Amino acid sequence: MSRSKRIAHDAFASLHAEGHRALLMALGVAVGVGVLSAVIAVGQGTRDRVMALVSKAGLDMVVVRAGGEVQVFAPRADRGLSVLFVEDARAIATLPNVEMTSAVQNQRGITVVNGDRSVVTRGFGVEPPWIEIRRWAVTDGDFVSDADMWEMSRVAMLGAKVARELFPNGGAVGSTVRIANEPYTVKGVFLEMGTNAGGDDWDDRVVVPLTTATRRLFGRPYLEQIVIRVSDPRRVTETAERVRELLRVRHDLSPGEPDDFFVREPEDIENAALETSSTLRTVLLALGVVTLLAGGVVIMNLMLLGVSQRAREIGVRRAAGARTRDISCQFLFESVFIAVAGGLTGLVVGLAVALALSATGVAPARVTWISVVGPLVACIVIGVLSGLRPAQRAADVEPATILRTGT
Repeated sequence: MSRSKRIAHDAFASLHAEGHRALLMALGVAVGVGVLSAVIAVGQGTRDRVMALVSKAGLDMVVVRAGGEVQVFAPRADRGLSVLFVEDARAIATLPNVEMTSAVQNQRGITVVNGDRSVVTRGFGVEPPWIEIRRWAVTDGDFVSDADMWEMSRVAMLGAKVARELFPNGGAVGSTVRIANEPYTVKGVFLEMGTNAGGDDWDDRVVVPLTTATRRLFGRPYLEQIVIRVSDPRRVTETAERVRELLRVRHDLSPGEPDDFFVREPEDIENAALETSSTLRTVLLALGVVTLLAGGVVIMNLMLLGVSQRAREIGVRRAAGARTRDISCQFLFESVFIAVAGGLTGLVVGLAVALALSATGVAPARVTWISVVGPLVACIVIGVLSGLRPAQRAADVEPATILRTGT
């Protein structure tokens, strides 16, 4: 039998004889690798989901919101800022690279009633280009038209969720609902859109023509936002800066005075959404690394204890002709084998947990080579580092002393 095969045989025999200790050493590594693999897979899935949401929001869309603070996502409460007006939207429409615009009003707490069913939702007043800018679609009926705008028609578009709650059996289009205690005809129902990157439910809303909102539903002239589609997405940053310069002039803001509006670009959505998920991911990654390191410490300490308990075995092998290198290689092999065995177990469990979370809708996950190779490389490194000191200690055992003392 070759020397390397003999070393491997002795290592497996030793691990088999100390099965409970080997299992305890592998467990710590398994937990750490499981956490790492699950976090990496969920992180990849989260990034994919964020990019999909950014694409759904539109890579060619710029949004102007009332208020100077950073507002990547919609504010959680109505603020009533009299800052943006329809005239601002008309001025923005004249800028280079601006394909179309829509002024937008919105207000929370709007009650919509159909017979004995009612919902409290978010109301929007928009212009006809809004649906193209937002890349929404109507699954039944038609969207707001120029004629509706001109006539200030009492027509409404229902989000998919609102339509289901008010008309569980369908047939919403053409029916009359009461919005803020006024009759409106349902003109259309939106295709189900889900949530945006900020967690807002796009299906929980009712939309009316902007003129109807300003004169009837909300009774005010100021806007919450202006949505803009650019012709060339590669120049979206340049266009956003032109919008900002134009509005500063229109709002008579002097140099050094802060903006009373916020211009959001597609990149802002991606950065904010990834930042939102990165904190938790960092904490979990740190937890996985700490657990993996703790597993390495457990391996090292238990193997150091094993060196003391196996001193006579080591002495006999040395006296029989085993080299110090053979002894150290055996202990290093044992350490790496335990780490890899625990790592493979943890990897399978961790990825299974991540995929289960994805399947149940708790968190998105995607298995990539990083989520497999990264944790395995980490556990191999831990195995090598954890085994170095016990291997050196075992190699330093003096056979003559051990055999003479009988310990």
